[in-house]
Amino acid sequence: MLANAVTLAAAAPVAARFTAALRDPAEPQRTILRRLLDAGRDTAYGRAHDFASIRTPDEYAARVPLVDFDALAPWIARVEQGEQRVLTGALVEFMEPTGGSSGYRKLVPYTPALRAEFSAATMPWLFDLLAKRPALVRGRAYWAITPPAREAARTAGGVPIGMEDDAEYFPRPLRALLRQTLAVPASVARSGDVATCRRRTLVALLGTPDLALISVWSPSFLTMLIMVLDEEWTALLDELEAGRSGVAARPDVVRALRRRFGRRAPDDLGLLWPRLALVSCWTEGHAARTLPGIRARLPRVELQGKGLLATEGVVSFPLLGAAAPVAAVTSHYLELLAADGTVVPIHRADVGATYEVVLSTGGGLYRYRLRDLVRVEGMRHRTPLLSFQGRADRASDLAGEKLTPALAERAITDALRHMKLDTAFAMLAPSLEPTPHYNLYIDVAPDHAEQVAAAAEQQLCRAHHYALCRSLGQLAPVRGVSARDAHRTYERACVARGQRAGAIKPPALECALDWEEAFEERGEEVLR
Repeated sequence: MLANAVTLAAAAPVAARFTAALRDPAEPQRTILRRLLDAGRDTAYGRAHDFASIRTPDEYAARVPLVDFDALAPWIARVEQGEQRVLTGALVEFMEPTGGSSGYRKLVPYTPALRAEFSAATMPWLFDLLAKRPALVRGRAYWAITPPAREAARTAGGVPIGMEDDAEYFPRPLRALLRQTLAVPASVARSGDVATCRRRTLVALLGTPDLALISVWSPSFLTMLIMVLDEEWTALLDELEAGRSGVAARPDVVRALRRRFGRRAPDDLGLLWPRLALVSCWTEGHAARTLPGIRARLPRVELQGKGLLATEGVVSFPLLGAAAPVAAVTSHYLELLAADGTVVPIHRADVGATYEVVLSTGGGLYRYRLRDLVRVEGMRHRTPLLSFQGRADRASDLAGEKLTPALAERAITDALRHMKLDTAFAMLAPSLEPTPHYNLYIDVAPDHAEQVAAAAEQQLCRAHHYALCRSLGQLAPVRGVSARDAHRTYERACVARGQRAGAIKPPALECALDWEEAFEERGEEVLR
């Protein structure tokens, strides 16, 4: 398509700058830090930390404290009230929600500078895809459009909440080009509810035989689309034939699909879209549990991991052929926090070491602890290649057991391997009644849920603090909960808490105490 070819050309200069930066990341990082300090020196936060006197990265590290969201909350509250020049001198265009295990919503300020920093990573990624996979240039794309998990809203001070769609991560001139290539129009995000949005998305996709790229965040989001496609195949074709879902009627396409596949969707969904070449989604951590099901339905389509992109900023992005996503050294100022408390700039990372990511961004976050852990897998020239290792926080501690997401993931994985079972959803969550314990919500039959819970319990008891709590009677054993249609139940609960449906990634461990309420209508508890 012409729009894709123009996009490739437009992305080339940004990609070239990033490629040059890979050989000497310290220089662009110093430039970014200088820009952030200059832009923030006359803000309330900049004056409080004397940005005007800071000259070097070492001075920045010495004078500006590491912070998390709780530390910034009073400052961000002022931004929500509409106060200007609090964290950044730039206009806050909108605030983007992000959720945590507690369910409380956090709002992250977005400015033109922050969006430019996102573009400094997304443009080289897009160039790499289009340049190395020419098939993508010749077809349309489905960029995940977040279903309407909330009404259009503003903060108490009138600041808009939420971006329109994922094209917002790209420069304004490029957005118009990208939208010309969309298989699913942005208007789908205004469908009114998640179920309607999902149906309209599928109708649009069925009417796009030249679909070449699918880009979503969580692979479970794609899994949910596939489930609805299987369940409502005939009805979706009827809607496409009649043009009832806000999508132009395609009776010719519908006739061909009915003639070839009859009354059910094919097992190989690639047959619906012969040009589909690549699916981009999260592939690391707990998200990997969903990938076998996607590969089974799209066996001839390449899967590419997303790298680490959070609401607060972008840490890494993939390049085809690289062993791991590459650090986004032309976007934000990046630091890495070691387990011993040592903080190093990104270009001084040690191969093989694991760090927590620290961001400074044009959105007004300075030395912000993202709480994501990355491992340095190698180097692209002199720039680290980073794999996501999980979260540094979100440990659960009902009785001193100190259960972490990494431990929960390992226990569940080992239990499933021991049972020779496979499932796309398995999550531990704490419960206080009748005795403190953990429920394992898992999408398997009730008797299997009981057996996997017992196997997971054995694995957890290998951890000192968990075993001690169990031996003292402070914790009851893990209880298995057969949670059929678990992805949908989990998504519904997360959307109700303010998260974006397209970016929901079920973890191995949730720390909130209200998951029994979410699963009680669909889950069947199995007590051992």
